[in-house]
Amino acid sequence: MAPTNAGTKRPSGGASDKAAKKPKFDKKDGKSTEKKPFVKKPFNKDGKSSKEPIDYKLQRKMNRPHYEVVKRAKEIWNIIRERNVEKPKRTALCDELYGLVQGKIYDVAAKHDASRVIQSLLKFGSPAQRSGAVKELQPYILELSKMQYGYFLVQKMLKYGGKDDRALIVKEMTGHVVKLGTHNVAANILEAAHEYLQPRQLSGLKLEFYGKEFALFKGEYEAKGAKKTLADIVAQSPSKKEEILLHVADILNKMIDKQLLGMSYVQSLLLEYMTVASADQVNAMVPNVRDAAVALLATRNGAKVVTMTLALGNPKDRKRVIKTLKDKVLEATNHISGYLVIMRVMDVVDDTVLVQKSVLSELHGHWHEVALHPNGAKLLLQLLSPLNSKYLGPDEIALLQPPMIPGSDGEMVVNYKKDPAVRRKELWKGLQPTIEAMCTEHAAELLRSKMGGHVLYEVLKATENAGLLTAVAAAIVADEPEEGAEPLYSDVLAHKHLQRMLKDTKLSAALLSALSPATIGDWAASNRGAFVLVAFLEHEASKKTLLSAVKAKKLSKEAKAQAGTKLLLEKLDL
Repeated sequence: MAPTNAGTKRPSGGASDKAAKKPKFDKKDGKSTEKKPFVKKPFNKDGKSSKEPIDYKLQRKMNRPHYEVVKRAKEIWNIIRERNVEKPKRTALCDELYGLVQGKIYDVAAKHDASRVIQSLLKFGSPAQRSGAVKELQPYILELSKMQYGYFLVQKMLKYGGKDDRALIVKEMTGHVVKLGTHNVAANILEAAHEYLQPRQLSGLKLEFYGKEFALFKGEYEAKGAKKTLADIVAQSPSKKEEILLHVADILNKMIDKQLLGMSYVQSLLLEYMTVASADQVNAMVPNVRDAAVALLATRNGAKVVTMTLALGNPKDRKRVIKTLKDKVLEATNHISGYLVIMRVMDVVDDTVLVQKSVLSELHGHWHEVALHPNGAKLLLQLLSPLNSKYLGPDEIALLQPPMIPGSDGEMVVNYKKDPAVRRKELWKGLQPTIEAMCTEHAAELLRSKMGGHVLYEVLKATENAGLLTAVAAAIVADEPEEGAEPLYSDVLAHKHLQRMLKDTKLSAALLSALSPATIGDWAASNRGAFVLVAFLEHEASKKTLLSAVKAKKLSKEAKAQAGTKLLLEKLDL
């Protein structure tokens, strides 16, 4: 008999059974008792249900003070900031804008999205509107200076404000310069002040960096006729020297901690301090400065600080400076002030292998560009003819003097070990093949350049390579000037360089042998070319060749009347 399944237990259906359950209904009205998710119904201003959703973000904006004013002001700003707006239209809109914000300029300017509106008013508004805005904002200048968006407004006040407006700003800043100068955001205001304020206003503000006494009694110091540099303040108050220097060092350390070394006013103050401070104080400051060399190269004063760091620091400090210059050497070499640092590296670093690998290697492939650059060329000229006043100015020569520091016995000693002549010889040995190849390839272009001609002259003067002399001579003879350009022998710069080279280098024999009699005759017929031929006569052996070539050339009366040709004929007794 087959077993029945009446007593067997059915397996549980699990989730499928739950899903299959019917919804519950209320027994009385038959409606479902299950809870439905809550959906917020939007309402309009009257409190009635609205089909369109409400923009709650817009509602929050509308609840802010001066919403309508800011809204219209931004609409005007979007128009007046365009370049192609006609002047009458822009003037009318500026009048409307000033009328809107007058009396509430600070409230508008303090908003991050409306600060530019007031900036545009200062830029495009009338002088009266600018002055009105500055006077209204005067009590808030310090506060705005420290705000992320407000400091832009103060910068525009300095830029577009009149003389009286700037005086008001200076008045507000007075007594607070140190706080502003050591603040991450407000530092930008002092930087802008250096661009737009008068020197007298700036020097008055700068006194505050030297101590509270000078800030409070600056009028007294001005009455004494004292100059307002740190060196002059210290000279005027020698008993307070240490106190003043400690105060300045403390401020500088705060600025360095805030990473403000890129600011020009910080670099100026740092240079003043390092110029006046003792050797120990400078050595204490060097570790804080050496890793910021690239930022300091932006200004002349900053570059001078780096050169002093290289000069007075130890070998470790110098290596750190070189490390920071990685991938920046070419840019620094051709920079208006950065070249001073590269020159100083070559002057004071004893490890010439390090200089070759870490510094000069970055210039390989760019020596032609460097030789033609008015600043970069000085790198080669200083290497080949150090401290030559023909190439360097008095300020550069003073900066590149041998660095002196106090020795163990108190006597001043030079702060390097290797003899400068030996150092230059080692550096030139590594560079010579590359530089000579560059001179051979670009001889004509170098001659037509002021600095390039000087470089070629010094290279030829230093070389013992007869092949280089022959190659340069051949390049000079073979040169074909571009349309509208003068030949080398009559070029305004090249003919001067040639005269100098023929007198002082071994180029004379190589060039004379490369010149044909016909070419010599052409040079003699040119005023400047004749002066070049006169330079050949510095060497007695050249006279015979020149005499026969010039005799064979039939010179016109006009040519003979030229100063150069006339002098040549006199020298040749013709």
